Amino acid sequence: MKVNMDGVTISKRGNGIIIKSKKPLYVLANRENFDFQYIDEFDNHYYNQPNLERILVERNGISIISTVEFFENKFFTNITVLLDVQLDNITLLNIYRTVTETISTISWQVNAINRDDLSNKLGNYYNMIYIACKGKSDKIISFDISLFYEVKELVGEALTKSFSNLGYFKNSN
Repeated sequence: MKVNMDGVTISKRGNGIIIKSKKPLYVLANRENFDFQYIDEFDNHYYNQPNLERILVERNGISIISTVEFFENKFFTNITVLLDVQLDNITLLNIYRTVTETISTISWQVNAINRDDLSNKLGNYYNMIYIACKGKSDKIISFDISLFYEVKELVGEALTKSFSNLGYFKNSN
């Protein structure tokens, strides 16, 4: 898999993938010691079933890598968002929130969430989200809602493809 971001490479290692950058990326993730850290390498998108397909969607300096796996009666999502810009902490947190909301929305649309009793097949502990950008902005960036809409659209597209690989398709309603 190749991303359209200078200095960033992706390779397989064991049952996951390694995202590596020549210059450290500024990362926020729901994983211990990944809160607003500069990191030059991180791993994500593990699989329990070797035929897991990783989906890459890119546009306008944003790369989304998505996987969804159904394992032990739960869906496990992995989302990596790579942004070819420097961002402040508040913007990274808002992008993280946008990703979690998009996971919920797409899961509902493909019936991964039971509409009758709201039992949720979506796993909690193994859902991994990484947001990585080129560096921390020295100033708070003025609020540009178009970035959040773009991330939401790309994550939605990637997740929809990931769920469809498992035979879950968007509802027409």
